[in-house]
Amino acid sequence: MYQIVTAILVLITFTSPLFAQEPAAYAQDDNFNLYHTFKDSTARVFVNMAYIRTEPSSKSQLQDSLALGTPVTFLDDEGYHATFIRGMELPWHRIQYQAGGKSRTGYIWLGLLSIDQQVDPKTEQLFMYGFAWKSTDPNDAYYWVEAKTLDKNLQLLDSKGFPFYHAEQSYSMSELQQGNSIATAKQTYSIRFLGEACGISSIHQALAFDGKHLILLPRTSSVSDAGVYYYDEALKFPKKNQLGKDIVLKTIETGEAEDYDMDNPTEDLKYKISKVEETYQWDGQLFRKIAEKKIK
Repeated sequence: MYQIVTAILVLITFTSPLFAQEPAAYAQDDNFNLYHTFKDSTARVFVNMAYIRTEPSSKSQLQDSLALGTPVTFLDDEGYHATFIRGMELPWHRIQYQAGGKSRTGYIWLGLLSIDQQVDPKTEQLFMYGFAWKSTDPNDAYYWVEAKTLDKNLQLLDSKGFPFYHAEQSYSMSELQQGNSIATAKQTYSIRFLGEACGISSIHQALAFDGKHLILLPRTSSVSDAGVYYYDEALKFPKKNQLGKDIVLKTIETGEAEDYDMDNPTEDLKYKISKVEETYQWDGQLFRKIAEKKIK
């Protein structure tokens, strides 16, 4: 009799709505999740049209569709039901948004949203970036990143893409500055994928915006291992290099630590330093590397 009662209780537990299980939370790996998905943070719709669902699944009922650039707010830290789409396994998130003049809540697949975004307070133009897709080639695995700029009415002005090879970078952010790069730049939009531990490189991709078009500038990176080595790249723009408005220089500095004195650990390290300078020229479509030389 006891066994029969136990079996009935188990059956009730797994079938009754009162005991229905919540969607399993997406196990977010800090070394992977480059999106800003913590509660009350915001993002923008990154695709031309994003579908909002009543549940965290592409098979659930369609609730709304949101246009490119629409702002949304994350309601939870956790995501639900990681789904494999466009080569990326990303979760669904519960969000709040405006539709038909009303505040609503629903679920959206994370790959439809921007990673980070900035608004120019003067022009009200929106600058944002996100992952369009991920290569499924195990020998050439990268994310295709797209940067987009929209006018104050959220109409697309231009977009530019570039590959990003993920190497344990744990955070990503962007920054918008006035000018600050090539002569035609009205704004410069900087995208960073950051390594917050020794030996993990940080990637910096800047784009100049001339009012109509986004222009990819030469990419830079940096990495260091405390007390062992460092590697750092930096750009010199026309105002500083004085080589012409279509020339950008990239300086590359590498330092290898010399013998470390264990008896004097606080003594400043001495590095064997080498420097290289690369020259990039604008060809009407992009900056191409045309020369390289060592710097003494």
